Amino acid sequence: MTIPAYMQACLTNPDYGYYASKSQQENSRILGTRGDFITSPEISQVFGELLAVFFISRWQSAGAPKNVRIVELGPGRGTLLCDMLRTFSAFPDMISAIRSIELIESSPLFIEQQEANLSATLSRFGRSIAIADTPVDQLAPNDLRVEWFASYEQVPTEPNAWTIVVAHEFFDALPIHIFEKHIDGWREVMVDVNDESKPVNVIKASDLGKPRPEPGLRYVLSPGPTAWTQLLAAKSERFKALQPGQRVEISPASWTVARKIGEWVSGYPALRPDQAQAPPPDVIDKRSKPSLGGCGLVIDYGGMRFFSDSFRAFRAHKLVDPLEMPGQSDLTANVDFTFLMHAIHTTNAYTYGPLSQQDFLTALGLSLRVKNLVESNRADRQAEIQRAANRLIETNGMGTQYQVMGISSPHRATAPEGEPEEVYPFI
Repeated sequence: MTIPAYMQACLTNPDYGYYASKSQQENSRILGTRGDFITSPEISQVFGELLAVFFISRWQSAGAPKNVRIVELGPGRGTLLCDMLRTFSAFPDMISAIRSIELIESSPLFIEQQEANLSATLSRFGRSIAIADTPVDQLAPNDLRVEWFASYEQVPTEPNAWTIVVAHEFFDALPIHIFEKHIDGWREVMVDVNDESKPVNVIKASDLGKPRPEPGLRYVLSPGPTAWTQLLAAKSERFKALQPGQRVEISPASWTVARKIGEWVSGYPALRPDQAQAPPPDVIDKRSKPSLGGCGLVIDYGGMRFFSDSFRAFRAHKLVDPLEMPGQSDLTANVDFTFLMHAIHTTNAYTYGPLSQQDFLTALGLSLRVKNLVESNRADRQAEIQRAANRLIETNGMGTQYQVMGISSPHRATAPEGEPEEVYPFI
């Protein structure tokens, strides 16, 4: 079995997948201090508030479009989205311009939590969730259309809406291939059954009738090159300098998702390589029409390089063997931001950064926001608020491990044609 197939089964299988299985989610909170991992929005509300500040700034720079939609990939419990909406509500023109929210989520239980949290948050400022198939131009003034999609592929490009895209800790869970270089070519790292991991050499009378222990799993190498090794590793200039025995992690799924994000933000379908010289008529038609554009943020752990040994699993906030207890731990790998940028640059969108989470949040006024929160809360809450905010920007933790990449459409207010606009804090 390939590692992408293994990850897909472990994370999204409806019967026993980590994110999709109802029994798994009922037995473990997954998110939070009592779960397997915790995310920045769950640590401090300031995280979502400052992301909202960034989007408000970009929306104002775009001329304050009247039709805004939000697309979030992997919304978790909806905490980040709700914190952003609460901040948007302080700007009446902004919150009234948001007409639709589109959420990419495969977990039925998470969808229930997201809907409940969204309904509660929207009701605080007089908004309510409309029926998903209601056209935007038929929405009541206080209605906001919310739709859930099982796959990013189902989310359309909307040139008539200014699109905000948020992908927080989404790419790290996408399937990866692992390849190892050999003298005679590349091999793919696979997952196989290890029949010898729990040998039974002697059967005792007391063991009769007992189920035999299930065999464990192990990593193996493909006996020769696979189609994926030829497509992703052998032909890439990035990996030619690697020596025999070295490995590389590559996520083709990340490429396709990043490319889609570029289409959402720009409002235009991307051209395939074979369409560069002679685009089909329908593509020409779509790309000739005006688009409101948009902006986006990708936040995840990783860096501007490829990784070789970042594939790992988390359970109860501890690193565990990815091959142990399939479906009961979170599988993840570092994100290659250079790879994402190359994918987005095949569209009409621009990228910025990435910046460290520390630099991004600090530049957007984290210290001032935390100061105001501390002063407006009870004395017994003040230290907790400060500790949570500090955790977001720890130099030896989330502050430097997490990177923030900005994305913008080609429709710019200040830059000359053909040049990217300067976007704060990515300057």
